[in-house]
Amino acid sequence: RKVLILEKPGFAIIGAGNGGQSFAAHLSILGFKVSIFDVDKAKIETMRKKGKINVSGAITGTATTVFITDSIEEAVKYKNIIMVVVPACYHAGVAESLASVVTDGQVIIINPGSTGGALEFANIFNKFGVRAKVTIAETDTLLYACRSKEPGEVTVFGIKERIDFATLPAEESDKVAKLINLAFPQFVAVSNVLYTSLNNANAVCHPIPTIMNAARIEGKCPFEFYLEGVTPSIGEMMEKMDQERLEVGKALGIELLSLKDIFKLHYGVVKDNLYESIMNTKAYKGIMGPTTLNTRFMFEDIPMGLVPIASFGDALGIDTPVTKLFIELACILMKQDYWKEGRT
Repeated sequence: RKVLILEKPGFAIIGAGNGGQSFAAHLSILGFKVSIFDVDKAKIETMRKKGKINVSGAITGTATTVFITDSIEEAVKYKNIIMVVVPACYHAGVAESLASVVTDGQVIIINPGSTGGALEFANIFNKFGVRAKVTIAETDTLLYACRSKEPGEVTVFGIKERIDFATLPAEESDKVAKLINLAFPQFVAVSNVLYTSLNNANAVCHPIPTIMNAARIEGKCPFEFYLEGVTPSIGEMMEKMDQERLEVGKALGIELLSLKDIFKLHYGVVKDNLYESIMNTKAYKGIMGPTTLNTRFMFEDIPMGLVPIASFGDALGIDTPVTKLFIELACILMKQDYWKEGRT
């Protein structure tokens, strides 16, 4: 079967976490047909019983027309755009599940791809012999700063002013832009998926503050992750790690944005250093730190963010000592071999 391009495209949201519920509620309120799927059957059942998603903050309203399902096949059926909104460590599993149900003409957008998401999807589709003519795309970050305290309730603290995305194949970017811009004018097509992958701000923004605040986190001491968890010295460490990411991009012939420039692009914040940029990002106010080290800031952003950046660095002869240091610290803290688990 083929999907039809309607005046308003239909969306399937894969993942009912913070970002997934934000996308589903926002799209529903904007008048788009939208379905949402999650492997967590208990979460889906709770959302079904409520029959709605309440959203507050930068978006306010109640979404009552979202089709909520625990069947990925039902979720994507006849939908033009499939928005994958799950931690990057689950991308491979989602790609395997989608391999047998995608159809000609569908667009898969990974929100965000972390570092190498679209490439991983393409490799898995290749492995499974997917014949459907689909376009795979990835963003460099998530559209929203958001949190969901319980299924069916989500708070959007802020919406980014611009989101970069790229497609595989790259020549499909203009076509995808016209489609996604019907809902989200913030999505801007860029050259290729190496650019979006290496502009993965989460890889720099999340691991260092998490590791440096390990005592707070394990001691269950509430703190605002960005506004209290980042200090001037932690901001300097983040800038040094960010410089290594920029050098990797330069070696590949890609002029990446510095993290400071990314804050300017996403939130309109212009400051002299990264610490000041973070302190002046209004969307971060009220976003609390994790209460356990077993957080996606570790199990996603280390193996699917920092490890591939360090791996690219090794292949290109670029030294990444700060990046490697925090990978090693994460391996010790979490008793995991992220070098072995991560994308390379």
